[in-house]
Amino acid sequence: MFPVLYVDDEPDLLAIAKLYLEDTGKFLIDTAQSVPAAMALLESSQYEAIISDYQMPGTDGIQFLKQIRASGNTIPFVIFTGRGREEIVIQALNEGADFYIQKGGEPESQFTELTHKVRQAILRRKTEQRICDQERRESDILNFLPEATFAIDTNGIVIVWNQAMEKSSGVAASAMLGKGDYEYALPFYHERRPVLVDLVFAPEKVAQAKYSFIKTEGDILTTETTYASPKGEDTVLWAKATPLHDTNGAVIGAIESIRDITDYRRAKNALELSERRYRTLFENTGTAMFILEEDMLVSLVNSEFEKISGYTKEEFEGKRTWIELVVPEDAVWMKEFHRKRRQKNSGDLPWHYEFRFITKKRTIRTMFLSIALIPDTKQTIVSLVDITDRNELADSREGSEVRCNKPRRIRVDSQRSQPLN
Repeated sequence: MFPVLYVDDEPDLLAIAKLYLEDTGKFLIDTAQSVPAAMALLESSQYEAIISDYQMPGTDGIQFLKQIRASGNTIPFVIFTGRGREEIVIQALNEGADFYIQKGGEPESQFTELTHKVRQAILRRKTEQRICDQERRESDILNFLPEATFAIDTNGIVIVWNQAMEKSSGVAASAMLGKGDYEYALPFYHERRPVLVDLVFAPEKVAQAKYSFIKTEGDILTTETTYASPKGEDTVLWAKATPLHDTNGAVIGAIESIRDITDYRRAKNALELSERRYRTLFENTGTAMFILEEDMLVSLVNSEFEKISGYTKEEFEGKRTWIELVVPEDAVWMKEFHRKRRQKNSGDLPWHYEFRFITKKRTIRTMFLSIALIPDTKQTIVSLVDITDRNELADSREGSEVRCNKPRRIRVDSQRSQPLN
């Protein structure tokens, strides 16, 4: 039930009206016989509407209404009086009364009308409040968005310009809202021209819009574009636009979000350049190299590795583990090295040593291995030098048998390398 305050200097009418209105099951009525008494009730209780007589001692109904509205209270207010002069009706409505109902006639009819008007005024005010609340929420959400966002109606008039857009463009919402004729393009392109949001309505304007590409997914458009900032530096923008619809699904406008990705693009370009340099070095060291993952899977090899192993990159990268290339006897202690190297107390492990390597043709070669951990990753970079011929030459000079036919001798370098910086 809606709590309602009814003010009238006639106690009998107050009693009758209270009885009738509460009997409908829609209202809970409090009564007051004067405006001061009503103001005291308003300070202590919450009401959904006020019903007031016009002609009362001291303060009349319109003066009461003016006091209510002057305080900022927008509560529904219904004048219910026997005075029906036209100028009073006009004044009451001009001061913010929701309805003016004249007393008299058949009681049931007039109270039925009063019930209807009070309920109508309450529901209308609640609807207006919901709309205001929804608009406020939408405004808060739009202003909360980190992306600069604006919207236009179907006539190209700006209807939304959020705080991020104010910051990005340097133009206050108060100076942009209601503007048309591509005013919204000026802060970014220094000319009046169609931008992405306009293409939601007219795709044929793509050529005019000067975008190098536009990606379309359903009714969503995205693009990247570069423009010269006032400081003379190129700024890279990412933009997304889509239609706005009413409750019936009709297009009533379009909205666009813009993100400055200049720093991201610069970082990406720098990373790509770094990766190209890294790959160039990786490929042109003259030494067989590969990248080893924590699970011993080989993720990257260079061309020198292809030569000494006999495997192609396509055969090995991401498909085989490093241990497949190691003689089983050596694999036992090399796997243990690999495990311990990832522990904090791995300082005593060698970072250079010899082992026996199995090629694709199943020949066995002696390799000198150098290994280092790649910072901030779980990867290891490994380089290999084939020292089979060197060892055989050294053994022949000693008058020994060919090294490969002798009992295995693994040499570990006494000097340990450090992880890569």
